[in-house]
Amino acid sequence: MKEVFKYTFLSVAEVKKFFILVAIISILTFFERLPFIGITIYFLDKIIYLSVGVFLVHLAMKSKNDEDFYKNLKSNEISNFFLYGIPQAVGIILAITLIIAFWFIFLALIFKFTSQYDFFSTQFILFFQIAIINSPITTKILVGIYSIYFIFYSYIFLGKFGEALSKETFKDAFIALLSSLIDFKFWIKTFNLRYMLIYLVWSLIVGSLYFFALFFYVFILLPTLYPTFILSNIIVLPFFITFLTILYYLTFFSAYFSYKSTL
Repeated sequence: MKEVFKYTFLSVAEVKKFFILVAIISILTFFERLPFIGITIYFLDKIIYLSVGVFLVHLAMKSKNDEDFYKNLKSNEISNFFLYGIPQAVGIILAITLIIAFWFIFLALIFKFTSQYDFFSTQFILFFQIAIINSPITTKILVGIYSIYFIFYSYIFLGKFGEALSKETFKDAFIALLSSLIDFKFWIKTFNLRYMLIYLVWSLIVGSLYFFALFFYVFILLPTLYPTFILSNIIVLPFFITFLTILYYLTFFSAYFSYKSTL
């Protein structure tokens, strides 16, 4: 886990590239609320983040040590920083989209199989818990199996994400991440102490910090500054994006070193 923190800190310490990334994402995020182009901007900023993640991971792979990594990071052109991992980033985005679709369709099929699909399709979002309580025992068992599978999948996903970041092409990154659904050999390899430690620390840090930051922004900062909503976003958004970018960096290196522990 020490390597994760070290490489995250060194990436942030290259302040020029870091703050250019923060500035670009802040501008894109500000315009995400616009109709028609909002969804495009949303995916664009995720592709930029992932492209940077691919670049950082590949740089870590090619560097002899952390000092060499920082030296190479400073010397690389800003165009490499943003554009190097675009193909892999698109592959990862596509794979994540299909994985989300798989989990949703899987759950829908459970309700369909147990004759609960009408309730599921009409009231799933607001009354899912009620649907489970009032469903037959078969549905409850299948949803229980689904939940266990999903929880375990969230554990192995971090390592497969790291594998996708380490790939050289769109196809390889796409297949590496999508294969996480059925790569049973990899699942077994994740049961090592280093992987477990990285996953535990990463999940605790990202989960708790993101929750408190979101709570502070939504329930404290936003209501206070609401009368000057546009101005408040211009002022506050870069700080929030800075915080989020650090978490992204931490996630990239947690994913890579957790994957590395399975090799």
